Amino acid sequence: MIMLVWFVSCLLGWFAEPAMTLDIEFTNVKKGQGKLWIAIYKPEEKFAGKEKPKIYKIVDVKAAGSHNVTFELDPGRYALAVYHDINSNGVLDKNFVGIPKEPYGFSKNFRPKFSAPEFKDCEFVLKDPGQKISVKLTD
Repeated sequence: MIMLVWFVSCLLGWFAEPAMTLDIEFTNVKKGQGKLWIAIYKPEEKFAGKEKPKIYKIVDVKAAGSHNVTFELDPGRYALAVYHDINSNGVLDKNFVGIPKEPYGFSKNFRPKFSAPEFKDCEFVLKDPGQKISVKLTD
């Protein structure tokens, strides 16, 4: 019985799609303090919503300039949202109208005009090992 379970688990692992490396360069980081909150969404998740994403990283910012972050992901469709939490309070600070006061960015460098973007606006396809994307944070 144990051999059967082992054999089936080996087969499942063999047919699973391998994880790929996604290298992300975040540019226009103006202050060397705080944290980058990086969220990667799949199509079935609420993009840039109030729910915590399943795939995310919080990275300390020690210097202004570019920052590189790597994720291991399965091939597929994704969208990315990031914000620079300059004061490290764990929230994207906004003004009284709801406009972000801290730098933020999206994959495909999408810049929303009047509302949060939709998944399709920021969607990219991860299909190559070592794929690279660049996200420029707002001023």
